[in-house]
Amino acid sequence: MREKVSIYIPTKNRISLLKRAIESVHRQTYKNIELIVVDDGSNDGTRKYLLEAQKNNRLKAILQPESFGACVARNTAINNSTGHFITGLDDDDYFLSKDRITTFVEQWHLLTKGESKIAGLYDSAKINTPQGIIDSHTDETSSYKKLRQKNNIGNQVFAPKSHYIKSGNFDPSMPAWQDWDLWLRMSNMFGEFININHFSYMVDETHEFNRITQKSEDKIRIALMRIHSKMGNVSLREKSSLLAAALAYPQVQPRLSDLVILIITGRLYTAIKATKKIITPSI
Repeated sequence: MREKVSIYIPTKNRISLLKRAIESVHRQTYKNIELIVVDDGSNDGTRKYLLEAQKNNRLKAILQPESFGACVARNTAINNSTGHFITGLDDDDYFLSKDRITTFVEQWHLLTKGESKIAGLYDSAKINTPQGIIDSHTDETSSYKKLRQKNNIGNQVFAPKSHYIKSGNFDPSMPAWQDWDLWLRMSNMFGEFININHFSYMVDETHEFNRITQKSEDKIRIALMRIHSKMGNVSLREKSSLLAAALAYPQVQPRLSDLVILIITGRLYTAIKATKKIITPSI
């Protein structure tokens, strides 16, 4: 029998989107799947829906007594999972391909033959934006060195449960970039991440609910500070890359010190773009 794969979905008050996400899991051709949905204090009917779905053996529902945040929800699912492999799905996203999990399992066994050491797998994604659908996270691999400059993986990986646990799971103290932070720790401990280049995941940015892009500037700045601290000795180029990632959010206004670092490291386009945010701030 093929190894069991546990899929976690954290959710809160997005029942219509959650149903779409769950259906995309049930359409998978790989059948040895454990679906765990952790509700983070919903009051929109999600809990009733999950309990009914659990009765019909469609998923395992975990209902948190109150809202502790998505990080805690993900960790709760991981710690209660029974699969050999784990991957995730955000409740407002969905799997595009029916063979996403099958491909992950097959590629894992193909790539780990012999003495090959990898942290996990990921996949290029489609992002549905108000301006149209774009391709994202298309790099062939992601190493610890690359991850020290940007998250070129995205928000989901496929890896053995032990890789999540030994790396410390998601850090609830991170107000943003929790996935990036964990991928850094996993790659530092276990090696590279490999892209299966299947475009089997859709990130949906067209709905009315909040995503990280709408988090406050303070939260993005705190995440930037904490990821600096966790990385240890950060080079000027790495610092510039992390700043560029933070400034990519419309709500993050550049500081003079940010612009100096960008210019010194040759990121003139990023510096000019950031300066325009000061001249013509978003309303």
